[in-house]
Amino acid sequence: MKTTPPTGQRPEQELYLLLTDLFYLLDDTDRQFFGEYGLSTRQFWALHHLSVTAGLSMIDLSRLLFTDKSNVTAIADRLENAKLIKRSPAPQDRRMTLLTLTPQGRERHDEVYAAHQERIRSIIGGDETTLRQVIQHLQRIRVRFEQHLHADAGRASVAK
Repeated sequence: MKTTPPTGQRPEQELYLLLTDLFYLLDDTDRQFFGEYGLSTRQFWALHHLSVTAGLSMIDLSRLLFTDKSNVTAIADRLENAKLIKRSPAPQDRRMTLLTLTPQGRERHDEVYAAHQERIRSIIGGDETTLRQVIQHLQRIRVRFEQHLHADAGRASVAK
C-alpha cells in the first residue's frame, strides 16, 4: 500500500503516511522472508520470545504477540508439529501449559534470526550517526503515541 500525501501536506501528516507505508513494507518483507524458512511472521516471533526465556504460558505468549489465545493455540500447534516447541504442564501450576523450545527450535530460531539481522542490515544500511538520530526522533514519537494510548485507556475506564 502506498499512501501519497496530498500537495501542501503538513510534515506531521507526511511522516505519519510514510510510517504507515513503512509498516506495510516491513510486514510484507518479513512475511516473505520468514516464509522462505517455512515460518509465518508470528511463528518466528513466537520462537524468538521463547528463545529468551525458560518457557512461556500460552497467555503470556499471546500478550507478547499481541494476539488472542486461540491464535496462539494455532501457532503452537504448527510449531509443535514441526518439532520446534514442546508443550508441558507448568511446574508451579499443572493447569497451565508451558511452551518451550526444542533443540531443533533453538537451532531454527538462531539460523533465521541471524539471517534476518543480516537482511535488516542490507535493507536499512546507512551511516551510524544518521541512523541513531532517526532512532532518537522515532523513539520520542513512539513515547507520545504510547502516552496518548494510555491516556485514552484511562478515559475509557472512567467512562464505564
